[in-house]
Amino acid sequence: MEFFPRLVLLGCVLASFVLPHSVVADNGTSEPVLTVIERTTQPLLEADRPWEDFCIGYCSVLRVGNDWHLWYDSYDRNYRDDNDCYSCYACSKDGVHWKKPPLGIYSYQGNKNNNIMGFGTHGVTVFLDEKAPTAERFKAVGVRQPKGKSAWWVYGATSPDGIHWKWHPEPLLKKNSDTADICIHDGDVYRLYARMWSGPKRFSGNRIIGYSQSPRFENFSDPVAILAADKDDPSNTQFYNPATSRISDDLYLMFPSGLMPDGSLPVYTAFSRDGKQFRRLARKPLLESGKGFDNKGIYVGSCAIPGEKPNTYWLYYLGTSVPHDDNLPTKVHGSGGIGRFLLKIGQ
Repeated sequence: MEFFPRLVLLGCVLASFVLPHSVVADNGTSEPVLTVIERTTQPLLEADRPWEDFCIGYCSVLRVGNDWHLWYDSYDRNYRDDNDCYSCYACSKDGVHWKKPPLGIYSYQGNKNNNIMGFGTHGVTVFLDEKAPTAERFKAVGVRQPKGKSAWWVYGATSPDGIHWKWHPEPLLKKNSDTADICIHDGDVYRLYARMWSGPKRFSGNRIIGYSQSPRFENFSDPVAILAADKDDPSNTQFYNPATSRISDDLYLMFPSGLMPDGSLPVYTAFSRDGKQFRRLARKPLLESGKGFDNKGIYVGSCAIPGEKPNTYWLYYLGTSVPHDDNLPTKVHGSGGIGRFLLKIGQ
């Protein structure tokens, strides 16, 4: 399974601490300096429903007005592969205390009293398209395996409210990309950040990050590689997911998880001034593994949300507590928790 291991369930209580380090560009220039000033030590949302009894997965969070919205994947004990994915929704008034409302949309074991929006799309991430018609202002990307194909193609969806979705029948990108990809509407272009593989065949070589774009929310160009581990990284490091946010007109930040040989996934950083060409900020991770629910893996979600103080942003993440390859329904139960950290951006 392509992500998240097990969580030790600790209860939904927010705690934070100040990290003693910042991340700055290796070349010493006046590039962004990133400092994590708060981070949860216990999950804000955890697996506690039957459709989550294997695990919960990738997340996206948006704040629209005074309302906070969270979208996440979940899997039950019937999991066979990543096609068996439930797309779920939660809401909050403060970004800390989350509710899983009964949506009445999807029948799970004969009952629609659940927070499931749909089934069969993996790694769904959501963004707000403020230039789109009201009926399409929420947009999402996710991956599916077309019938008879071994690859995962990227599909798109639109919604008026972030809950009721219409998935496009045709893929946005017919290239293998089996993770939580990120899409942004930026000026006159849609930017798509997606997983690629470095080898000539599907699932061959190492996981790397690619970039694609389109003037419309359809027919994206073939992706080009923009970020990969190199000889100065630990041996066999792979960059797992794109996790990209547009901060301003001339600053884009990427928070890819680095898959290590021991199955752990700390978070690294890269930045761009144009949304296309990215450069590493530092060799050491921005976020190391925590001591509780996130002590093995961290997968940052889409969208940086402005904090109360200038130049601060909340980012949400999936935390895990078993190595990557051990996340199997035969080994874990109710794994995965959603945390967050507060990032300060300086120069």
